[in-house]
Amino acid sequence: MDKKFVIDKQTLEDLNLLGKYKSNSIYSLFNHTMTRGGEMSLERMFLNPLTNAAEINSRKDVLAFFQQAGFTFPFVKEEFDIAERYLTNIDSKNIIGSVFNNFKRKSLKLIANNEEFDLLQNGFVAAISILKKLESFMKGMENQAKSTVYQKAVENALRILHDKNLAWIYSDASNGEYKFWKFAVYDHKLRYSAAGLVIELLNLIYDLDVYIAVTKLGRERGFVYANAEDKGKLNIDIKGVYHPCVPNAVANDIHLDYESNVLFLTGANMAGKSTLMKSFGVSLYLAHMGFPLAVKSMDFTVQDGMYTSINVPDNLNLGYSHFYAEVIRVKNIAIEVSSGKNLMIMFDELFKGTNVKDAYDATVAVTEAFSIIRECAFIVSTHIMEAGINLKERCKNISFKYLPTVMRGSVPEYTYTLNDGISDDRHGMMIINNEKIIEIIKRTTEQP
Repeated sequence: MDKKFVIDKQTLEDLNLLGKYKSNSIYSLFNHTMTRGGEMSLERMFLNPLTNAAEINSRKDVLAFFQQAGFTFPFVKEEFDIAERYLTNIDSKNIIGSVFNNFKRKSLKLIANNEEFDLLQNGFVAAISILKKLESFMKGMENQAKSTVYQKAVENALRILHDKNLAWIYSDASNGEYKFWKFAVYDHKLRYSAAGLVIELLNLIYDLDVYIAVTKLGRERGFVYANAEDKGKLNIDIKGVYHPCVPNAVANDIHLDYESNVLFLTGANMAGKSTLMKSFGVSLYLAHMGFPLAVKSMDFTVQDGMYTSINVPDNLNLGYSHFYAEVIRVKNIAIEVSSGKNLMIMFDELFKGTNVKDAYDATVAVTEAFSIIRECAFIVSTHIMEAGINLKERCKNISFKYLPTVMRGSVPEYTYTLNDGISDDRHGMMIINNEKIIEIIKRTTEQP
């Protein structure tokens, strides 16, 4: 059995991956499902990235098929909701008991104007309509799905739909008008005799809902799919990665492998280091789900998990300062890295909670120590350029990239495009001066 992809709450929050009610989360970006079951299925996929290359590529192939075909969800949400409530409310296993229950409901309708019988009939009619539409949809998909990874799913759906316990749906000519005894018998067949088949079909519809919603976004945004390779020597090769939630985002290439397993990233504040790291992390996570990505192309060896340290807060309850919280975070990641897993690790501005000298020494020492573990990949960002210069002399398996700043007079502009080398940009004081902070303070102190 494949191990679960390891990731923690801090990483999920750093990358803003989850969040049903967060409009800017990656989950919300993809969540345009039409059914409650589809939404739950999508959430399960987000919570359980795959760690097997064959499974990843299989899901990727299914989604790529849907993205190319451009299917539309064949059900109206309101009708499906009525049918779903009806079908998941299983009745008595005994047909006599089931008929008696329906007779009681109809009697209550006549005697006390009770609506339960009407609601049941409406649910039954909606369910018949849904199953007929599903059969028509699958028949229409049959030719397109031939020789694709989704062919078996189509064949299985049609086999279930034409099972003897459901075949009466297509031969009955009632057109939504059912006399009581016929309704009572068919109701029992649908909600008990064929209950297992119906659950299978509902799950298939939920998957359809996810596939169509996810690939509609992928098609509209021009997203593509990654190719997963079995665990072996580290290789993560991404061409043109950008953040899917950033308008007009600049794309960059990132490559990590066994011979160069550390990317040391420098650049001024606001140059785009954090966004680049988040873009990379989001793409790697979605790639393990087999989902469409905001990249031009991507090949990767399957990883066991991912940890980030981007927005580490202090912990007042435990009495941790920001710096000590960073130290504990790095320690916990070091424990995970030393366990023998293949992990992707990202540190943004290591040890920014302490003085520059300690941050420099710690960044060099920790990065050098981590770089020895070739089974894992690391991206480390800093604005301390001296740390990069030191590491360049000491470590041959670190690649050095920077995000440049272009000065337009005294105004910095950012290209967000990776360059080879180490940044020597120092524009912090210039930005402070541009905002006229000193002048504001002086004007305040000079007032009588």
